[in-house]
Amino acid sequence: MRLRWLAVAAAPTLLLAGCGSSSGGAAKSDGRVPVVASTNVYGDIVRQIGGSHVDVTSILSDPNVDPHGYESSVKNAAAVSDAKLVVENGVGYDDFMSKLTGMADAHGQTVITVATVLGVKGADANPHLWYDVPRMPKVAQAIAAALAKLDPTHAAAYTKNATAFTQALRPVEKVLHTIKGRYDGAKIAYTERVAGYLLTDAGLRLGIPASFPQAVEEGDDPSPADTVAFDQALQHHTVRALVYNSQVTDKQTDQLKKQAMDAGVPLVPVTETMPPRSASYQAWQLGQAKNLLAALEKTS
Repeated sequence: MRLRWLAVAAAPTLLLAGCGSSSGGAAKSDGRVPVVASTNVYGDIVRQIGGSHVDVTSILSDPNVDPHGYESSVKNAAAVSDAKLVVENGVGYDDFMSKLTGMADAHGQTVITVATVLGVKGADANPHLWYDVPRMPKVAQAIAAALAKLDPTHAAAYTKNATAFTQALRPVEKVLHTIKGRYDGAKIAYTERVAGYLLTDAGLRLGIPASFPQAVEEGDDPSPADTVAFDQALQHHTVRALVYNSQVTDKQTDQLKKQAMDAGVPLVPVTETMPPRSASYQAWQLGQAKNLLAALEKTS
């Protein structure tokens, strides 16, 4: 993800937004397990699995904040220190969490790194792991197991909720299956790899140089040759849709969007994190998958 978000937080202490409750807290007097998630995506998944037995704090909930440039606050450090369970993404996406857990008193604390759970590693790995919808049940199972170990009394509830979470992903997987069945191998373009896993799961291929979005994520300007290739893919309609991150903006992305519209290439907006009004992780991903299918149908 490129360091060019719409706004940069001037006061990090305001970013500590709860998914469930906003308080981290040590061992809760009401018996709830205090959990801290690096983003509201994982915070929502923990909330679904933990239900009323967890108190979840999501550090990054503001769509205008770039995790690569995020600076932790004393309040965040305290929340992580008090947490019994910490859920982070890994592969360089939320490095601030490593600093926070390193400062925390880790006695009795469990840290789940999603990249480790999914076996994703490497300097060039796409860090947007939550977009790999078919693999999220594995993450849910890891969270349920960790909660059950921390709170054995409600182990059965955590297992049941993880199963319900997985079942609620089926509508998303059904849409992805439909796209793959109709458009397997179709080429698309994207300005960033945000939804890369989702697009691969749908059987779609990248129709522009992979080095273009890679440069964008690293905060570099794409090469002139890659930019020309991207422009031509839109002008000659060799890609069936342009997927872009609607939470960020810059002149180059705006220009590509205009070129796509002029060429009749459908636009598919996606978001880095869950929008504030999303009912759940599943509802958010289902809406985006449906938008992708609708865009592809326009060029059938």
